[in-house]
Amino acid sequence: MKLSRLYRDQRGVTLIDLIITIIILAIAVPPMVGVFITSTRNSTFGVTIARANHLASNLFEEIRSKRWDENTGAASATLGPDSGETRATYDDVDDFNGLDETPPKDSLGVTMSGSTGFRQEVCVRYVASNDLNNNTCPEAAATSNYKRIRVRVTDPEGRVTELVTLISSF
Repeated sequence: MKLSRLYRDQRGVTLIDLIITIIILAIAVPPMVGVFITSTRNSTFGVTIARANHLASNLFEEIRSKRWDENTGAASATLGPDSGETRATYDDVDDFNGLDETPPKDSLGVTMSGSTGFRQEVCVRYVASNDLNNNTCPEAAATSNYKRIRVRVTDPEGRVTELVTLISSF
């Protein structure tokens, strides 16, 4: 009598319980693995975008720290580095026009750490006063009191980070 009551009070896992558990896991686990893989892939995306933004901002600030133009009076008709200038001796913003570096380098020409596969490009153009909202870098027809500076950084995946500003001689 006591023995039959003992078996009745004990509960165990039946074969049906195991089969149902296996079916539930078979349905639920694959989507969870997919989410895990996607989140891991996206975490590197954020790091790459942040690095590109950092590289663009550094170059952008380096350019903005220079004079508006070599000449004090009338603006120079040619944009780009003067004869014999290197990046270490750039002294005005238009010297950076045409800069294209892969991988990016600092102002002394040293390759920046963690920048393998990235590319920096700079475009500096004169802008007419009636074309200040145009963010492209078309060929400038004439000198003006405004220059558009565009810094582009392309990451190893081909995504572009772009910073654009206008500066004036006033």
